[in-house]
Amino acid sequence: MRIVIKLGGSILSEMTLRLKLVFQLSELRRDRHELVLVHGGGKQIAEMLTRLGIESHFHDGLRITDEQTRDVVQMVLAGKVGKDLVADLARLNIPAASLAGGDGMSFLSHRLRPEDGTDLGYVGQIARTRPDLIDALLAINMIPVVACLALGAHDGKYYNVNGDQMAAAVAATCHAEELIFVTDVGGVRDERGKQIAQLDRTSINQLLESGVASGGMRPKLRACLEALEAGVNRILIVGAAEENALLRARDEDADIGTFIINN
Repeated sequence: MRIVIKLGGSILSEMTLRLKLVFQLSELRRDRHELVLVHGGGKQIAEMLTRLGIESHFHDGLRITDEQTRDVVQMVLAGKVGKDLVADLARLNIPAASLAGGDGMSFLSHRLRPEDGTDLGYVGQIARTRPDLIDALLAINMIPVVACLALGAHDGKYYNVNGDQMAAAVAATCHAEELIFVTDVGGVRDERGKQIAQLDRTSINQLLESGVASGGMRPKLRACLEALEAGVNRILIVGAAEENALLRARDEDADIGTFIINN
């Protein structure tokens, strides 16, 4: 089975948790699953921006990215976070290659323009994809590690892409059968704070329209809708701190996270 797994940056910044996840990845690979990793780096980006004296601003869960911020995003994601993850996999003798959207022209974007007219700067929305590079890496038994960066289709500049939306695009272009979002907060929660076991398109839209889904969960749920539309039939949002989260995610009867069904 081909599985796309999105790892949040806050998870990857915790060494113990990261190594537990990497070990689980090795187990999935041993079971002959084809894995593609998509990683964020929001926490690492925020730390670097603070060190450089650059303020962070957000709109509807998305980082407003001027040119200076974009350069930091590119440096952290393509130059640090992805390479560290490749090194962790290598310690378990698992070959991997980190890439950004410009590599092989795999992911091209256009500037994201919210309906309310807010200027997000260099924030992109995936416009075109090419699966060639990812397919080639999988064909030689290597794990692609994809940073949330895409190349502007019209200007050739790098754009910051929300990690969840990037994961949905990756899953769509490589025809993944499954998409797993690994978060630091677990599954989706209702207005009472209780974890929701299962969602479909209708209930996702209700959470978005009612405002129950807030902050970073909003782009995550939108990404789930995009993945469903692209034909990904099984989606799970799960907490990284759950014991053997990735391994238990393979069990449809497991009481873990929030399953998204395609109906």
